[in-house]
Amino acid sequence: MMKICFLLGGFQGNGGIGRVTSILTNEFSKDAGIEIHVICYLYEKNKPVLYELQPGVQMHWLYELPISMTQAILFKHAIKKVKTILMVENIDILIACGALYFPLAIRACERIKTKCVCWEHTNPLISSDYKFQNLCRGYAIKRCDKFVVLTKSAQKYYETAFSKYKDKVVQIYNPINESVKQSDRYDESSTKIISVGRLSYPKNFERLINIAAQILPDYPEWSWDIYGEGELRNNLEKLIFERRLEERVILKGQVKNLYQLYGQYAFMVMTSRYEGFPMVLIEGLANRLPLISFDIQTGPDEIIINEKNGYLINEKSDAEMVSAIRNLILNRELRIKMSESSWNTASKFDMKELLLKWRILWKDLLNM
Repeated sequence: MMKICFLLGGFQGNGGIGRVTSILTNEFSKDAGIEIHVICYLYEKNKPVLYELQPGVQMHWLYELPISMTQAILFKHAIKKVKTILMVENIDILIACGALYFPLAIRACERIKTKCVCWEHTNPLISSDYKFQNLCRGYAIKRCDKFVVLTKSAQKYYETAFSKYKDKVVQIYNPINESVKQSDRYDESSTKIISVGRLSYPKNFERLINIAAQILPDYPEWSWDIYGEGELRNNLEKLIFERRLEERVILKGQVKNLYQLYGQYAFMVMTSRYEGFPMVLIEGLANRLPLISFDIQTGPDEIIINEKNGYLINEKSDAEMVSAIRNLILNRELRIKMSESSWNTASKFDMKELLLKWRILWKDLLNM
């Protein structure tokens, strides 16, 4: 029996790390030869879990919110708690999900049998998510047993920047969960655009609203829905009002049935400043949607085939984005053609093949 444990912040926030970790843990929990554990760093009693886990996944929690500042900075105390779980549960491999938890995972695995895998979830060129992000990455790749990245461009970066440790770097895409595939046909008559993401700085929804203001007034039958919650909701609501886009650009909030809603839309647009690997785009693929995204580093160019299943837009050009959106609004036949290409491209992120890559990685670490 192989015992695998994932360490992350938790499943109560609407983020990509929680989403993909829930997908992997749920799938691996079906394997009789693998025992899955999850350690959540923080949790709140009265806050809903957005990504449900299968009963076979064994859960552990470190801290309940609210916690005091003293507790929050007691890094040594957290190391001791994680190490205790690893030893009591006889964990073979610990996977740290996100750079914030790399040092904690590595220290917890010291002087015990547990192997440490650090799983990078963001663009390695970005260090603005929190202080010491790059220090966490550098510390990790030198000390972990394997370093997993999401994209080929991230792999190239780490193999170049840390050439001494390039043999540790493994690239594995995030998979498409079968439950995501809810649309068995493309709605060519839809007049709705969809965007998905946390209402936060990286997702750049302010830019989306300003772009929408250049388009939607010319097409009164079209609307644009944004799914997600976050700290910038009030700012975005104000900007929507200022641009006179009430009832045209709609903040739909966080919903649990998002996968069932994709089939109602004509195409998907992403305006992020940066991404690690945009899960929302492969979810769009799986639901036959044409895709439009700024050509930011790490992610979109490994999902979108320009002018085939969507458009990759120069990240400095609002005009190109406006032109691409107008083109899809006006050209139903093009939308249908791109929809077919999206469905074909989705096979690149097949669950079975990517789960196999994780299994191979684990067996290699354990010399099985």
